[in-house]
Amino acid sequence: MNYSKQREMMMRILRSTKSHPTAQEIYAEMRKSDPKISLGTVYRNLALLTKNGSVMRIDTNHDSVHYDGCTDPHYHFICDSCGKVYDLDIEPIALDERVEREFDCTVTGHSLIFYGKCSSCKGM
Repeated sequence: MNYSKQREMMMRILRSTKSHPTAQEIYAEMRKSDPKISLGTVYRNLALLTKNGSVMRIDTNHDSVHYDGCTDPHYHFICDSCGKVYDLDIEPIALDERVEREFDCTVTGHSLIFYGKCSSCKGM
């Protein structure tokens, strides 16, 4: 993949936050320093970055897609009420090893998302 100023800016935004922004949120942030950037450019670059493994795409039950600049193995929690996406600090290696042992295979990765109500929404 060739160098792109827009992709570099996008990666800087994604790696500087734990908020798992949507394409619209990334677009709004990028427009602050590049007012001429188009939403189409953001979507095309996110697709490229996702395809090459630089970015993680997180589909939610809220008809929105969020992006994560951290591609190290980790889990997510998505709130059914507010739609916020959280990182979960749970060691994923044990699950990989268990699957390899029980199914005599080699695991190269996996994705696991928990759904429910976050601490802010569960009292509502």
